[in-house]
Amino acid sequence: MENFKEILKDLSVSLDKVTYEYGDYSDIGNEVGFVLGKTITKDELEDFFAGLRHGISLSDGTHP
Repeated sequence: MENFKEILKDLSVSLDKVTYEYGDYSDIGNEVGFVLGKTITKDELEDFFAGLRHGISLSDGTHP
């Protein structure tokens, strides 16, 4: 992934601009999807979902 740092910067800027007072998780997902959708491949999307599931399981105590 040659543009990793650029994607991180774009995600940071995009999420920082979210102004919803009563937003929900779908709003966060929309912003992340908009940024990643410009560059991500189908295989990379699966990797992203695996990483997301792994991070959640580590933080919520369901990690095996």
